[in-house]
Amino acid sequence: AELEKWTILAGQEDAVFEVMDPFMGPVLGALEKQLCIAERYKKTGLTASVHGAFIDVNPASGDPDFRELSRRRCRESCEIALAMGASNLVFHGSAFPFLRGAYLENWVAGCAAFYEELVESYPVRLYIENAQDLDPIPLRKLMEKLHTDRVGICLDVGHANYSRAPISRWFKELGDWIQCLHLSDNGGEFDDHLPLGRGTIDWSLVNRLWEGLGRDIPVTLETGDIASTMESVRFLCRNGYFGLKGNGYEKF
Repeated sequence: AELEKWTILAGQEDAVFEVMDPFMGPVLGALEKQLCIAERYKKTGLTASVHGAFIDVNPASGDPDFRELSRRRCRESCEIALAMGASNLVFHGSAFPFLRGAYLENWVAGCAAFYEELVESYPVRLYIENAQDLDPIPLRKLMEKLHTDRVGICLDVGHANYSRAPISRWFKELGDWIQCLHLSDNGGEFDDHLPLGRGTIDWSLVNRLWEGLGRDIPVTLETGDIASTMESVRFLCRNGYFGLKGNGYEKF
């Protein structure tokens, strides 16, 4: 029933899905169930992107067993995305936030090699998202190490808001690699996933930074249920942010 509601909403507003359902809760790790969910989303014809496995995943872990499990989860994510009819995947960055130096260099090398292997093995594009990052340095170093244009950055503005770096720095250091945005609001301390306008993020600034990138970059609302999503879109339309205008959601 919920998927039907989302499908109606997306159809009315010319929107598409970024799906994370197969990687949540008891379904995680059960590939058969994940593929069953994938088939349901494929039938909608609206799945453009998939948020790949992100719970406790580090494909450059120093523990070989954990590293291999993480890589298997990433490969399964590629298979599930393709089963949904999507070719774009988002993975969380996985660098431990309080270690730099040799640790960071090894993480960068390990992730870069693995992500290049993935895009060679699957017809997908990968977007690495700031998650537990304190600042843009790990992701910037990762992008500098890569030798492919099929791996870019998904900048999560909510995550940037509670990092140690101002949002403007994230755009400045990662700008050329940013290929998509995740939008939600929070109070600057935790990943609250509030509707836009309910937290401390300066959305006027974010909109100007987005415009400053000078190219068409898709945005995903990560604000939870349909009511929160509708509230967020009304907020964007009311302020004319990200090219949205009008108030069509008022009638949904």
